[in-house]
Amino acid sequence: MKGGMALSSQDAFLDKMDLANCKQPLQLSELQYCNVLMKTKCGVKSVRCLKDIGAQISLIQEDLIKYVNAQVLGTVTIKGVIGQPAEATLVTLKIKPATSEDLENIAPYIDLCFAACEITPDLEAILCAADFEKLEDMSAYDVMKPIVVTGTDVSVRKCVLGDENDIGCCKSQ
Repeated sequence: MKGGMALSSQDAFLDKMDLANCKQPLQLSELQYCNVLMKTKCGVKSVRCLKDIGAQISLIQEDLIKYVNAQVLGTVTIKGVIGQPAEATLVTLKIKPATSEDLENIAPYIDLCFAACEITPDLEAILCAADFEKLEDMSAYDVMKPIVVTGTDVSVRKCVLGDENDIGCCKSQ
């Protein structure tokens, strides 16, 4: 902790707890993350995001927008729970949901507004609930990746016309 502000998610921990006087057991919510794809000048970058249903706007680490053709909309003041308000650059980024290795999302990238500022070093971005819902709706466009088969991948067996003992054999019509 520095100046009353948590610098990373690992900084939020219990120093001491008086279990004898504790009326309710302490329950911490598990943090939830997702990956999104962001269009950059050089291609596509995968960005790890914290889902934050209490956030009013999505945030992105300001270093990540250096390599993006981001439309700058202006500035905004970000007020957190802890620490002083900070000014952030408001940008539009092209985003779509990341998928598993065997799937791809065929939807086009959508424009999402992010406040680009310095956030904790262990986070690349924070997604507000509204933006997360938009990306979650796009999962309807997740499809199986096509399998490309080349001639060298397939063993071609010559078929003897009229051989009824060979399963899958060609028959003359």
